[in-house]
Amino acid sequence: MPDDLPNRLPSDRPDPNQPASNQPDPNRPIPRSRKQIILRGILFFLGLGLALAIAYFSHCPSPEIGLFPPPPQSRTHTIYLVKHDFHTGIAWSQTENIKEGKALMGAEKWKDSPYVEVGWGDRQFYYSNDTSILSMIRAMVIPSPSTLHVASFAEPPEVFFQFPVFQLELSEAGFEKLVAYIQRSFQTDAKGDRLPPISDRGQYGVSNFYESVPKYFFAFNCNTWAAAALHHAGLPICDRRTLLSEHLADRIKPYAFRIFAPPNSSQKK
Repeated sequence: MPDDLPNRLPSDRPDPNQPASNQPDPNRPIPRSRKQIILRGILFFLGLGLALAIAYFSHCPSPEIGLFPPPPQSRTHTIYLVKHDFHTGIAWSQTENIKEGKALMGAEKWKDSPYVEVGWGDRQFYYSNDTSILSMIRAMVIPSPSTLHVASFAEPPEVFFQFPVFQLELSEAGFEKLVAYIQRSFQTDAKGDRLPPISDRGQYGVSNFYESVPKYFFAFNCNTWAAAALHHAGLPICDRRTLLSEHLADRIKPYAFRIFAPPNSSQKK
Protein backbone atom coordinates (compact mmCIF):
# COMPACT_ATOMS: atom_id res chain seq x y z
CA MET A 1 0.00 0.00 0.00
CA PRO A 2 1.44 3.37 -0.96
CA ASP A 3 2.43 5.68 1.85
CA ASP A 4 0.50 8.67 0.43
CA LEU A 5 -2.93 6.99 0.65
CA PRO A 6 -5.09 7.98 3.62
CA ASN A 7 -4.81 5.64 6.54
CA ARG A 8 -8.53 4.82 6.71
CA LEU A 9 -10.24 1.49 7.14
CA PRO A 10 -13.17 0.57 4.93
CA SER A 11 -15.41 0.47 7.98
CA ASP A 12 -14.68 4.17 8.60
CA ARG A 13 -16.21 5.23 5.32
CA PRO A 14 -19.84 6.45 5.44
CA ASP A 15 -22.31 4.04 3.96
CA PRO A 16 -24.58 5.89 1.52
CA ASN A 17 -27.28 3.28 2.08
CA GLN A 18 -27.49 4.04 5.81
CA PRO A 19 -29.96 6.75 6.97
CA ALA A 20 -28.43 9.95 8.33
CA SER A 21 -27.92 10.02 12.06
CA ASN A 22 -30.37 12.08 14.17
CA GLN A 23 -27.55 13.23 16.41
CA PRO A 24 -26.76 16.98 15.99
CA ASP A 25 -23.52 17.86 14.37
CA PRO A 26 -21.39 19.53 17.04
CA ASN A 27 -19.70 21.62 14.35
CA ARG A 28 -22.96 23.22 13.24
CA PRO A 29 -24.75 25.98 15.20
CA ILE A 30 -28.10 25.03 16.67
CA PRO A 31 -30.82 27.31 15.23
CA ARG A 32 -32.65 29.37 17.86
CA SER A 33 -36.39 29.13 18.12
CA ARG A 34 -38.60 32.16 17.53
CA LYS A 35 -39.42 32.35 21.23
CA GLN A 36 -35.75 32.49 22.13
CA ILE A 37 -35.14 35.29 19.65
CA ILE A 38 -38.10 37.29 20.96
CA LEU A 39 -37.01 36.74 24.57
CA ARG A 40 -33.48 37.88 23.81
CA GLY A 41 -34.86 40.96 22.06
CA ILE A 42 -37.09 41.81 25.02
CA LEU A 43 -34.21 41.40 27.48
CA PHE A 44 -31.97 43.55 25.30
CA PHE A 45 -34.44 46.43 25.12
CA LEU A 46 -35.23 46.16 28.83
CA GLY A 47 -31.55 46.38 29.62
CA LEU A 48 -31.11 49.28 27.23
CA GLY A 49 -34.09 51.09 28.76
CA LEU A 50 -32.74 50.53 32.27
CA ALA A 51 -29.32 51.85 31.27
CA LEU A 52 -30.84 54.94 29.66
CA ALA A 53 -33.06 55.54 32.71
CA ILE A 54 -30.08 55.29 35.07
CA ALA A 55 -28.09 57.69 32.89
CA TYR A 56 -31.02 60.13 32.65
CA PHE A 57 -31.97 60.26 36.32
CA SER A 58 -28.40 60.17 37.65
CA HIS A 59 -27.20 63.15 35.59
CA CYS A 60 -28.24 66.57 36.86
CA PRO A 61 -26.88 69.62 35.02
CA SER A 62 -25.62 72.38 37.29
CA PRO A 63 -27.59 75.64 37.31
CA GLU A 64 -26.07 78.82 35.94
CA ILE A 65 -23.67 80.31 38.47
CA GLY A 66 -24.51 83.69 39.97
CA LEU A 67 -28.29 83.55 39.62
CA PHE A 68 -29.20 82.13 43.03
CA PRO A 69 -29.12 83.16 45.77
CA PRO A 70 -29.50 86.83 44.86
CA PRO A 71 -26.44 88.96 45.66
CA PRO A 72 -26.72 91.01 48.87
CA GLN A 73 -28.41 94.40 48.52
CA SER A 74 -29.56 93.53 45.00
CA ARG A 75 -33.03 93.79 43.52
CA THR A 76 -35.08 90.62 43.94
CA HIS A 77 -38.32 89.22 42.57
CA THR A 78 -40.71 87.19 44.70
CA ILE A 79 -42.26 84.05 43.21
CA TYR A 80 -44.45 81.35 44.73
CA LEU A 81 -44.59 77.61 44.22
CA VAL A 82 -48.16 76.40 44.79
CA LYS A 83 -48.55 72.73 45.72
CA HIS A 84 -51.97 71.57 44.46
CA ASP A 85 -52.00 68.07 45.94
CA PHE A 86 -50.11 66.08 43.25
CA HIS A 87 -49.67 69.11 40.93
CA THR A 88 -47.54 72.28 41.23
CA GLY A 89 -47.79 75.74 39.70
CA ILE A 90 -45.63 78.86 39.71
CA ALA A 91 -47.07 82.27 40.64
CA TRP A 92 -45.71 85.80 40.87
CA SER A 93 -46.74 89.44 41.09
CA GLN A 94 -47.04 91.46 37.89
CA THR A 95 -46.99 94.82 39.66
CA GLU A 96 -43.41 95.68 38.68
CA ASN A 97 -43.98 94.56 35.09
CA ILE A 98 -47.06 96.78 34.90
CA LYS A 99 -45.11 99.79 36.20
CA GLU A 100 -42.20 99.20 33.83
CA GLY A 101 -44.32 98.38 30.78
CA LYS A 102 -42.92 94.87 30.43
CA ALA A 103 -44.70 91.90 28.88
CA LEU A 104 -47.62 90.59 30.92
CA MET A 105 -48.66 86.96 31.17
CA GLY A 106 -52.13 87.07 32.71
CA ALA A 107 -55.14 85.24 31.34
CA GLU A 108 -56.70 86.59 28.15
CA LYS A 109 -59.38 88.72 29.83
CA TRP A 110 -57.08 90.03 32.58
CA LYS A 111 -53.52 90.19 31.32
CA ASP A 112 -52.57 92.98 33.72
CA SER A 113 -53.80 91.18 36.84
CA PRO A 114 -51.88 91.84 40.08
CA TYR A 115 -50.92 88.16 40.28
CA VAL A 116 -50.61 85.32 37.79
CA GLU A 117 -50.08 81.58 38.18
CA VAL A 118 -48.97 79.20 35.43
CA GLY A 119 -49.24 75.42 35.53
CA TRP A 120 -48.41 72.81 32.89
CA GLY A 121 -49.70 69.29 32.31
CA ASP A 122 -51.14 66.61 30.05
CA ARG A 123 -53.86 68.11 27.85
CA GLN A 124 -56.39 65.30 28.11
CA PHE A 125 -55.97 64.92 31.86
CA TYR A 126 -55.49 68.60 32.79
CA TYR A 127 -57.68 70.40 30.25
CA SER A 128 -60.32 67.79 29.42
CA ASN A 129 -60.47 66.69 33.07
CA ASP A 130 -60.29 63.04 32.03
CA THR A 131 -59.34 61.40 35.33
CA SER A 132 -59.94 57.80 34.26
CA ILE A 133 -57.33 55.15 35.06
CA LEU A 134 -56.76 54.56 31.34
CA SER A 135 -56.12 58.27 30.78
CA MET A 136 -53.62 58.42 33.65
CA ILE A 137 -51.76 55.34 32.38
CA ARG A 138 -51.68 56.74 28.85
CA ALA A 139 -50.35 60.08 30.09
CA MET A 140 -47.59 58.33 32.01
CA VAL A 141 -46.24 56.00 29.32
CA ILE A 142 -47.03 57.68 25.99
CA PRO A 143 -45.62 61.13 25.17
CA SER A 144 -48.75 63.19 24.62
CA PRO A 145 -49.87 66.77 23.88
CA SER A 146 -49.67 69.21 26.79
CA THR A 147 -51.36 72.42 27.89
CA LEU A 148 -50.64 75.47 30.03
CA HIS A 149 -53.13 76.82 32.55
CA VAL A 150 -52.85 80.57 33.21
CA ALA A 151 -54.81 82.08 36.11
CA SER A 152 -55.17 85.77 36.97
CA PHE A 153 -56.16 86.90 40.47
CA ALA A 154 -55.91 89.87 42.81
CA GLU A 155 -55.16 88.37 46.24
CA PRO A 156 -51.68 87.23 47.25
CA PRO A 157 -51.16 83.52 46.47
CA GLU A 158 -51.11 82.52 50.15
CA VAL A 159 -54.61 84.01 50.45
CA PHE A 160 -56.04 82.97 47.08
CA PHE A 161 -54.97 79.31 47.25
CA GLN A 162 -56.02 76.84 49.92
CA PHE A 163 -52.84 74.84 49.36
CA PRO A 164 -49.27 75.04 50.69
CA VAL A 165 -47.44 77.99 49.12
CA PHE A 166 -43.64 78.37 49.12
CA GLN A 167 -42.28 81.91 48.75
CA LEU A 168 -38.91 82.23 47.00
CA GLU A 169 -36.74 85.27 46.33
CA LEU A 170 -35.01 85.29 42.94
CA SER A 171 -32.41 87.59 41.48
CA GLU A 172 -33.53 89.87 38.68
CA ALA A 173 -31.64 87.79 36.11
CA GLY A 174 -32.98 84.56 37.60
CA PHE A 175 -36.56 85.82 37.42
CA GLU A 176 -36.12 86.83 33.78
CA LYS A 177 -34.80 83.37 32.92
CA LEU A 178 -37.72 81.70 34.74
CA VAL A 179 -40.25 83.80 32.81
CA ALA A 180 -38.40 83.14 29.54
CA TYR A 181 -38.55 79.38 30.18
CA ILE A 182 -42.30 79.58 30.80
CA GLN A 183 -42.83 81.69 27.68
CA ARG A 184 -40.98 79.11 25.57
CA SER A 185 -43.49 76.50 26.72
CA PHE A 186 -46.33 78.27 24.84
CA GLN A 187 -47.21 77.46 21.25
CA THR A 188 -46.63 80.72 19.40
CA ASP A 189 -47.46 82.30 16.07
CA ALA A 190 -45.02 83.67 13.50
CA LYS A 191 -44.58 86.84 15.57
CA GLY A 192 -43.68 84.86 18.69
CA ASP A 193 -46.93 85.65 20.50
CA ARG A 194 -48.77 82.88 22.29
CA LEU A 195 -51.72 81.41 20.43
CA PRO A 196 -55.30 82.24 21.49
CA PRO A 197 -56.61 80.15 24.40
CA ILE A 198 -58.19 76.78 23.72
CA SER A 199 -60.83 77.39 26.39
CA ASP A 200 -63.15 80.22 27.46
CA ARG A 201 -62.21 79.69 31.08
CA GLY A 202 -59.94 77.53 33.19
CA GLN A 203 -60.20 75.93 36.59
CA TYR A 204 -60.24 78.94 38.95
CA GLY A 205 -59.98 82.71 38.97
CA VAL A 206 -59.92 84.41 35.57
CA SER A 207 -58.10 81.68 33.69
CA ASN A 208 -57.56 79.99 30.35
CA PHE A 209 -55.88 76.92 28.90
CA TYR A 210 -53.31 77.38 26.12
CA GLU A 211 -51.53 75.10 23.66
CA SER A 212 -48.07 74.07 24.80
CA VAL A 213 -44.91 72.83 23.11
CA PRO A 214 -43.34 70.07 25.29
CA LYS A 215 -44.70 66.54 25.26
CA TYR A 216 -45.96 65.13 28.54
CA PHE A 217 -44.88 61.74 29.90
CA PHE A 218 -43.86 60.21 33.22
CA ALA A 219 -40.27 61.50 33.18
CA PHE A 220 -41.36 65.04 32.25
CA ASN A 221 -44.57 65.88 34.04
CA CYS A 222 -46.11 68.94 35.70
CA ASN A 223 -43.71 68.80 38.63
CA THR A 224 -40.54 68.29 36.59
CA TRP A 225 -41.66 71.19 34.37
CA ALA A 226 -41.98 73.48 37.42
CA ALA A 227 -38.66 72.22 38.77
CA ALA A 228 -37.00 72.92 35.41
CA ALA A 229 -38.32 76.48 35.51
CA LEU A 230 -36.80 76.95 38.98
CA HIS A 231 -33.58 75.33 37.79
CA HIS A 232 -33.36 77.90 34.98
CA ALA A 233 -33.75 80.58 37.65
CA GLY A 234 -30.62 79.25 39.35
CA LEU A 235 -32.00 77.01 42.10
CA PRO A 236 -29.78 73.95 42.66
CA ILE A 237 -32.53 71.37 42.26
CA CYS A 238 -32.63 68.46 39.83
CA ASP A 239 -35.81 68.52 37.77
CA ARG A 240 -35.22 64.92 36.70
CA ARG A 241 -35.67 63.75 40.29
CA THR A 242 -38.85 65.66 41.09
CA LEU A 243 -41.53 63.42 39.63
CA LEU A 244 -43.94 64.08 42.50
CA SER A 245 -45.12 67.34 44.06
CA GLU A 246 -43.78 66.10 47.40
CA HIS A 247 -40.33 65.72 45.83
CA LEU A 248 -40.36 69.30 44.60
CA ALA A 249 -41.67 70.65 47.90
CA ASP A 250 -38.90 68.86 49.79
CA ARG A 251 -36.25 70.16 47.37
CA ILE A 252 -37.17 73.82 47.70
CA LYS A 253 -37.89 73.93 51.44
CA PRO A 254 -34.27 74.85 52.30
CA TYR A 255 -34.45 77.81 49.89
CA ALA A 256 -37.95 79.05 50.69
CA PHE A 257 -38.12 82.51 52.27
CA ARG A 258 -41.51 81.67 53.79
CA ILE A 259 -43.89 78.72 53.70
CA PHE A 260 -47.62 79.39 53.90
CA ALA A 261 -49.89 76.54 54.92
CA PRO A 262 -53.68 76.41 54.48
CA PRO A 263 -55.76 76.76 57.70
CA ASN A 264 -56.58 73.06 57.82
CA SER A 265 -52.95 71.99 57.39
CA SER A 266 -50.49 71.12 60.13
CA GLN A 267 -47.55 72.31 58.05
CA LYS A 268 -45.53 75.02 59.81
CA LYS A 269 -45.19 78.48 58.35
